[in-house]
Amino acid sequence: MSNKEIARILAEIGDMLEIIDHEKDHFRIIAYENAARKIEMMSEEIDDIYRRSGVKGLKGIRGIGETISQTIEEIIRIKKSYYHDQLVKKVPKPILEFIRIPGVGPHTALDIYNSYKTKSILELKKKVVSDDTERFFKEKTKQNILEGIELLSRQTGRMTLAFAEPIASEALAALKEISEVKQANAVGSLRRMTETVGDIDIIASLNLKSQISNLKISEKIINNFIHQPFVERIISHGDTKATIVHKKGPNIDLEILPSDQYGSLLQHFTGSKEHNVALRTWAEKHGFSISEHGIKSLRGKSQNTRYPSKILGASKIQTNSKTQIIKCSNEEKVYKTLRMDFIPPELRENQGEIEAALNHNLPDLIEQKDIKGDLHLHSTWSEGEMSIDEVALATQKLGYHYIAMTDHTAGLGITHGLKEKDIPKYIKQIQNLNLKFQNHNAKFKILSGAEVNILADGSLDISNKTLAKLDLVIASIHSGFRQSREKITARVIKAIQNPNVDVIAHPLGRLIEKRQPLNLDWQKIFRSAGQYNVAMEINCHPDRLDLNDQLIRMAKDFGIKFVISTDSHHSLHFQNMRYGVAMARRGWLEKNDVLNCYTLQQLLTSIKK
Repeated sequence: MSNKEIARILAEIGDMLEIIDHEKDHFRIIAYENAARKIEMMSEEIDDIYRRSGVKGLKGIRGIGETISQTIEEIIRIKKSYYHDQLVKKVPKPILEFIRIPGVGPHTALDIYNSYKTKSILELKKKVVSDDTERFFKEKTKQNILEGIELLSRQTGRMTLAFAEPIASEALAALKEISEVKQANAVGSLRRMTETVGDIDIIASLNLKSQISNLKISEKIINNFIHQPFVERIISHGDTKATIVHKKGPNIDLEILPSDQYGSLLQHFTGSKEHNVALRTWAEKHGFSISEHGIKSLRGKSQNTRYPSKILGASKIQTNSKTQIIKCSNEEKVYKTLRMDFIPPELRENQGEIEAALNHNLPDLIEQKDIKGDLHLHSTWSEGEMSIDEVALATQKLGYHYIAMTDHTAGLGITHGLKEKDIPKYIKQIQNLNLKFQNHNAKFKILSGAEVNILADGSLDISNKTLAKLDLVIASIHSGFRQSREKITARVIKAIQNPNVDVIAHPLGRLIEKRQPLNLDWQKIFRSAGQYNVAMEINCHPDRLDLNDQLIRMAKDFGIKFVISTDSHHSLHFQNMRYGVAMARRGWLEKNDVLNCYTLQQLLTSIKK
C-alpha cells in the first residue's frame, strides 16, 4: 500500500477523533495527524521499510510510536485498520466525504453536514451556489468551499514522480536480471520527468544470442515478468505484451520490441504526443516519413533534401527504387538521421526544442552532479528531525561543498520555530560546527540561514537587524493564500525588495492536486526579482516541484537565477534533489543558471551583489 493511502487512513482517524471528542483525544489526534503528514512527505515507501525491518523499522521513524506503528502494520498487512473501521461507524459518511474537499477541516465538514443537511459533494455544491444568505456561512467561507470542490474535481489520481520512479526501477531491475533482455526503459511521462505520472509504461528488447525463435524468447520474458513478487494481479498477457497491477497500486504495461528498431520505438513511446507530431510534420516537409518502426527517406520528395543515402550507425533497408527505410537501434540515431542534435527526453514538449536541435542551439542541461550544495534545510530547531550536526554529516556524504540551514521562524506557528532571540544562538552553533569540521573537511561549510514568513502585508516575521546577521535568507508564503492577485503580488514584491532576502522559496505556493497555486502576476514578480537580485527556488519535494517548468523558462528570460533545494525535514528528503534537477532540465536550465552549482565564494559573491 502506498504512503498516500496509509497517510489517508491515519489522517481520517485523526479527523474522526476530532469530530467525536476533541477534548478527550487531543494528544492522540495530534499524533495521528503528525504521523499522516510525516508519511505522506516521506520519499521512501513505508511499505518497504516495514518489509525490510518489520515493526522495529516503523518505530525507528521519529514521531511514530508503539500504537501508530501497530496501526500501520495492520494497514500494510490487511489493507485496512480495525480502529479506523470502528470510528467510521460513529461518524456520518457524508462528513468524511466533505473532509476530502481541499481546505475543509473536520469541524467545517461537521458544520456543513448539520447546516445544509446534504449527503454528497454534488448536492453540497448546488446548495452552496443557491444559498444567497449568510445564515450558515459567510460569503468568503462559501467561496472557499466552492473553490475546494472545484480543485477536488480536477484531481487526476496521477502519481508523483517519487512514487512512480521506484516502482518503475524495481520492474526494470527485474527485467535486466533476465539474460534474454538486452535493454529496457521506462517511457512516456516518467521518462520525460513530468510533474505527475499516469500508468507506468516499460519497453524492452531481446538479446538475440539464442537460437530459439524471437516469439518464444519474448514469451519467456513476459512469463517471468508477470510472476515477479511485486505483482498483485495480472490484467492481461500475451507473447510480447503484459499489463499487471503492482502491489503498491499502479498499472505497469510491458511491451517487448525488436532490437533493430529500438531507437525509433524508444523515441516514439517516450513522447510527448506534441513533440512527435511536430517532429513528423517537420520530417514530412523535408522528404522523410517517421514512424515508430523507422524513418523512410523519399527520394525526390523534396528538392531541399540533401541527405546521404547511408546514415552512420543506422541500418538501411532498400524497399524499392524510390523508398528506403532507415532503422535506428538507438535513439540518438533517430535525431542524427534527421540532422538534429539529440533532444533530451525532458525537453520533448514541442516548446521550441526541434528548432533548437536543428540550429545546434539546445541548452547544455544541468545535471545532478553539478549541484554543490543544498540551500533549504530544516533541523530540530524547527520541525526537522535531525540536528544541524546530523544534517551536516549526512550532506557531506553526498559530496556537497556547503549547505544552508534555514529553519522555519516562529511566525509560522510551528513548535520550536526560530524566535528572534534564538537566532544569535543558532548562528553561534553553526559557527562552532564549522570550526569542528575544519579539522577533517576544511572544504565543507555550513551557512546560517532562515526561512522567514512573508506576512499578509509583505513584511517579514523577523527584523531586518537580525536577518542581516544571517548568511542566507529565504522568504516564503505559508498563509493567506486566497488574497487577490493584486494584493498577493504586491506582498511578494515587498519581500523581494527587502535588502536581506536572497531567495523566494516555493514561489507558486501549490501542493500538486491538493492546493491551488498563488494567483500571482509573474511578469511583475520576475521583473522585480531581477531588479533586486533575488533568486527563485525550485523546490524538489514531489508534492511541490515549485517553480514548475513553464515558469522556470519564463523566469530565465528575465535573467533570474535559481536555487534547487530539497526543503528537507529528514534524511530521506535528500534524495529528492533529482526531482528538482529534472524540473530545471525541463525548464531548459544550465548549471550557470543555478546558484548552488557555484563554488561557495561565487555563491556568496552572487547573493550579496
